[in-house]
Amino acid sequence: MELSDAPSSQSPSGEVASGGVAERLRPHAERVARREGCTLVDLRHLFEGDGWLLRVVIDRESGVNVDHCARVSRQLSAILDVEDLLPGAYRLEVSSPGLDRVLLVAADFRRYAGHRVRILARGPDGERLHQGLLRGLQHGTILLDDDATGRLEIPLKRVTEACLEVEI
Repeated sequence: MELSDAPSSQSPSGEVASGGVAERLRPHAERVARREGCTLVDLRHLFEGDGWLLRVVIDRESGVNVDHCARVSRQLSAILDVEDLLPGAYRLEVSSPGLDRVLLVAADFRRYAGHRVRILARGPDGERLHQGLLRGLQHGTILLDDDATGRLEIPLKRVTEACLEVEI
């Protein structure tokens, strides 16, 4: 996983490539999401199962419900069809990030300060899983109260995966 502001497309071979379909469709999806009072969290064009999937993830401060997803799906589908932006067959999936949402960009680590997280980060001895309370992000470094080791500073560039922990 790449932590960036522009998620990548994935080819049928599973290779990740920057540029391409996802980046071309991103401005359209952002505009539709904004119209519905949402923000675009992620957009991926990938080969899954037996065909192409356009996965769109939206969010809003007060939460996303099925009506938000349906409206964004209908509007985006119409734009894609009318402007022929996505040639060939594809499935469109619009959803919320969920309770265990993935943290993708630096702003996510600021926004979810005070929440519990799981972070997989590269280190000199390989990858290591850290769990604990996210304190925020300063100067490209994640501040974490790790359950096992106490206060940690993890450079954002070393993070391979990060997500919120579901708190029940």
